[in-house]
Amino acid sequence: MGARRDDITSSQRMQIAIRVLSPDRQWSTVSRLAEEYGVSRKTIYDISATGKRVLMAGLEPGPHGPSPVEKTVWVDRNRLVRSTVVLTEVGVSQRDVSFCLDELLDTELSSSWVNAELAKVEKMAARVNGQWEATMEETLSGDEIYSNGCPNLLLVGNSSLYIYALTQQPSCDGETWGCVLLEAPDKPQFASDGGTGLAAGAKAAEIEVHQLDWDHLLRPLWGQATRLERQAYTALEAVEERATKFDQSRTSKRLEQHLTAWERLTAEAEVKIDLYDAFHPIAQQVDAQFAMIDLESGKLRDSVAAAECLRDLGKQLQSWEGRIYKKLSSNLINWAEGLFRYLSVLKQALAPLIEQWGAPAIQALSRLWQIEADEKRHPLPLLERQARQVMWEESLDETVALLEPEMLWGAWNALAKCWDARGVAACWPSVSTVCCAPSWMDASTPTRGAWICFVSCIMCALSNAANEPITALLS
Repeated sequence: MGARRDDITSSQRMQIAIRVLSPDRQWSTVSRLAEEYGVSRKTIYDISATGKRVLMAGLEPGPHGPSPVEKTVWVDRNRLVRSTVVLTEVGVSQRDVSFCLDELLDTELSSSWVNAELAKVEKMAARVNGQWEATMEETLSGDEIYSNGCPNLLLVGNSSLYIYALTQQPSCDGETWGCVLLEAPDKPQFASDGGTGLAAGAKAAEIEVHQLDWDHLLRPLWGQATRLERQAYTALEAVEERATKFDQSRTSKRLEQHLTAWERLTAEAEVKIDLYDAFHPIAQQVDAQFAMIDLESGKLRDSVAAAECLRDLGKQLQSWEGRIYKKLSSNLINWAEGLFRYLSVLKQALAPLIEQWGAPAIQALSRLWQIEADEKRHPLPLLERQARQVMWEESLDETVALLEPEMLWGAWNALAKCWDARGVAACWPSVSTVCCAPSWMDASTPTRGAWICFVSCIMCALSNAANEPITALLS
């Protein structure tokens, strides 16, 4: 029983075990330890035996490479319901949910139990969703979602993420979507892609500002630029490989064959390089119009001049051969005006901020925001990056000179909310992550994207429900 004494600490027991188990242990060490700690020699041997078992177990070689950490999972009703909701979200049928829970959690559940629990969750989600109040001064975003061949229209508030509509219809023409949009609240702006059916619906519903989605323009544009760059590098690698084979050849016939092939590959590489060199500047010019703020003035971009620039670039691509260039040309020409419709709404939203803090301060803050947004979107050339850094520092100094620290933070918050509330981040998913606090402030403003799935919204609603049993499922 001496080995269980509480007055011998774990550190002391460790020292006892080390001294007893040492191969260089001196004679009468056990007796001296027993006398020192006031215990019997058997107690000392018991402590050393326990230490040996712990060392053997702790130093046992484990499996090679990374291995998952063992974790105990408590299976209760809340976990079963939560697992049922998650499996349903990813598309598992109710019958397969029972099979998955049996395999993963060793729990047999009937399909009727699964159906009943899902019905409770759906009812609770509908009740919570019905209690939400949408933000009245926000813009809307919409997208067509096809499920089992049937079109669905999702309308989401850009600021509140409130689902104004999620409806399945037999067709996706302008009259159908127009009726759905008419049932939604009257909002200052509606953003969507360039789909003809949804565009016709927005026109039929007489929506004042229909903003087109920049992502649907820039994604194929830069995708083609990346493909052309990859093709050019591949062609250059083929030329270098053929040159290496030429250097390694010794017979005149082999040298002649490699020289002919090298000349052919060189000509092909030059064509691909010229194509990339011609397309990449066009892509850069289109991307430059993506910026909301003119860096020189700090003001909003001129929508008329910007749309005309996109149309001119689209006309340049009209003579290019290939379906992708025809598509890009058509999009640039036909979408040019719709891509800048947000500017009129944004101008109205900025008016009270300019009146409160002054035009110079808002322009300097806008310039700061645009520089950081461009930096986070894609890398810039060194010289341009250095020039923008100088402009960023000058704008920051100008802002600090115009506003006190508390006023500066308040103005920045108001400006960031203005971008978010007016659907700026929603129009371009690629920049939604930059609608936050700048690098010169030790704070952050959370951002929200506008494109979300229905089930995720339901789960988000459930997680915010107070005093509901389902809240524990999502914690």
